[in-house]
Amino acid sequence: MNAQISRLWQARDPAEPWEAPYTEREGGFYYRGYYAGHPSVPSTPDDLPAGSFESLRQACSVTDLGQLLVIPSCVRLIGQGSRKVITPQQVLGIGAQAVGLWAEKPEPGLKVSIPLDSLCAIDDVHILLYGKLSFISSTRRLTIRYNTVCRRVLEPILSALRKTLAGPGLPVPSRACPDQEDGASAPAVIPFKWNFLLHSSFSTLDDSAPRLYQFSEEPRRSGRKRAPRGHLMIVTPYELVSLQDPVESFHSYGVDSVFIPRARIQGVTVHAKGVEVSSRGASLSLPLPPQLLSAVGGWFS
Repeated sequence: MNAQISRLWQARDPAEPWEAPYTEREGGFYYRGYYAGHPSVPSTPDDLPAGSFESLRQACSVTDLGQLLVIPSCVRLIGQGSRKVITPQQVLGIGAQAVGLWAEKPEPGLKVSIPLDSLCAIDDVHILLYGKLSFISSTRRLTIRYNTVCRRVLEPILSALRKTLAGPGLPVPSRACPDQEDGASAPAVIPFKWNFLLHSSFSTLDDSAPRLYQFSEEPRRSGRKRAPRGHLMIVTPYELVSLQDPVESFHSYGVDSVFIPRARIQGVTVHAKGVEVSSRGASLSLPLPPQLLSAVGGWFS
């Protein structure tokens, strides 16, 4: 299965099987806008929907409340125009054996689970208050949409999972891309946003670890005057990381992130418009501009 990583919010973010069509009768009661509801880590078992903890314990080996994220019911857009669906209350569990999603409707129960051994990448979209997080394997994709007010509680859970997938780490490639001088990993000065992300422990798991990186900034594909789109590629002992301005938005207030554990990478193939990363049986396509293609090709040749 080709796990093409593409993000066109409305056109390519279809309804999940457990989501219901929006009606005023069913959805108007709690609908307060597309960002209503703040996900949270439960403080006590009473904060969880009945049956959710036991279901995720059995499917994912969840043992602690800190491994769970409760996502309230909400209304979201799908497809073209203003089509909406009702997302029921959900509980995301990240356990010792698998990542799983429980939902209360149409019938309470586990909707999807992916063994940790099968995960090949994590796709993390963050645009202002809109968040979309996907766990990807060669055959399945588990996706949650959430209000990014909860990022402060989500990031530690996500970082812990990424460290588990990465293992002890691998040596950073010693080969730089052809246009780098004296072994330098990238131009000395990059814009503040990207420099901050480059040195963030969330982006790289360990801000003191060695890394190679390459930054590219290109005009947006539009006749209108818009800010250029930045794209930063990083390779650390633990992951190949892609960070770019949001694809789903005309502005730059956010970041689209892809994290691929290096220990799971089986090969990297460079094409004319991007790279194809083989990881745990999946083929992950990352569109890249020429400068980044050259860098990634040098790192993995």
